[in-house]
Amino acid sequence: MTTAEKILAEDAETIARSDVNWPGLKGKTIWISGANGYVPQYIVHGLLKRNDLHHDEIKVIAMCRSMERAYQRFSQYRGRDDFELFLQDVRIPVQYDGNVDYIIHAASPAGAAERYEDPAATFDTNVTGCRNMLQFAEKKGAEFLLLSSIDIYGRLSCRGRFTEEMAGELDPLNIHNVYACAKRAAETLCACYSLKNIACKIVRPSQILAGGIALNDGRLHIDFISQMLRGNEIILKGDGLPRRTFLYITDAVTGMLTVLLEGKSGEAYNLCSENCEASVLELAQIMASFVTDRKIKIRYNCEARTKDPAVTQAVSVVCGSSDKIRSLGWKQKVPLSEACQRMMAYYDAAVY
Repeated sequence: MTTAEKILAEDAETIARSDVNWPGLKGKTIWISGANGYVPQYIVHGLLKRNDLHHDEIKVIAMCRSMERAYQRFSQYRGRDDFELFLQDVRIPVQYDGNVDYIIHAASPAGAAERYEDPAATFDTNVTGCRNMLQFAEKKGAEFLLLSSIDIYGRLSCRGRFTEEMAGELDPLNIHNVYACAKRAAETLCACYSLKNIACKIVRPSQILAGGIALNDGRLHIDFISQMLRGNEIILKGDGLPRRTFLYITDAVTGMLTVLLEGKSGEAYNLCSENCEASVLELAQIMASFVTDRKIKIRYNCEARTKDPAVTQAVSVVCGSSDKIRSLGWKQKVPLSEACQRMMAYYDAAVY
């Protein structure tokens, strides 16, 4: 077993042994759109590991667009009675005859690079896809969970932590905002369908740390790993001062399942932890500290500070309040340092 396989197996078991309200899922069918994405794949692994350990008879239906990626993620489950692969683009209305109790809608171009390659497709996948899945939920009488994003807050004039009732400025004509605007529209669709007596819940995750993401994805933490694998440095595009909230995958998945089972319909929940915050520079320093066979230098790209829109338009602080989700009984358990080490070890960038 490789280090990556070992970490993935450990994370699946951590999810399966967590204090989620598992009786609420026993014998239920859970549909996961975008299941072969790097975050939702862990929901699949965790649920099926729960079946292995406790015989909960949860049926998992993994809706994926790419057959090749789906077989890479889930080849070990082929032939299992509790797993079904459903291959289709989420932008096409779903036709399925079987029973569905819960829908976790996670299909979205989430990678920083992928979002802007085709911004129209990013918007369409998030909005049309969400509408299709909500209509599917209405048809099946299923409860619905949207994986939104903390990006929906935009620029807030007030200082302090983001709470769920806040809404900041988002310029809809700025293509850099296409992902955030699409997630806002998807949340509005959830609010509309909740009026039809469909249980619609929303989670707004902070940045999630885990293995399985493509090294060219473009997100901050994977950029750092890619740079350290290529050489002996991390290059910061800005001044390193913006603060972000991070969360390890096992805490993220248990938070999602908690909102699915315990959350109130028509409401959103920040999925974050005040204990896992760091500036960009602090994150780089933590990650560099786990490279023990050589010295990692942290440098600055001064030109990017004034010319790269990802830097010039970045919000200085993106830190949400976890009060609401903690009121459901959820707790963050994995410290930021351990989250970084496990993620780096997955890519053989650190020893674990």
